[in-house]
Amino acid sequence: MTDLSGWLDKRLGDAPPSLRTRILHAIRSAHTSESSLREALEEVARGLLDEAKSGPPNHDTALTLLAADALITYSCELAAETEPQTLAEL
Repeated sequence: MTDLSGWLDKRLGDAPPSLRTRILHAIRSAHTSESSLREALEEVARGLLDEAKSGPPNHDTALTLLAADALITYSCELAAETEPQTLAEL
């Protein structure tokens, strides 16, 4: 996950601190089974989405949902940079 954290760290500079912290915590806490960085982003995003769906309607749950959304967006960005042929599959 170090490569993924490094890739994200460069892109999260302008993110609100609470969102940045939530995303990086999710990445560092994840035990993904996927081999590619893009697939790892998607797996972590799915986990966050499941967490948000089961949470109460409060600020923390909204932050978790925003983090999931951001990771899906970053997954698309990573695909565009490294595997543009996979964008149609997303």
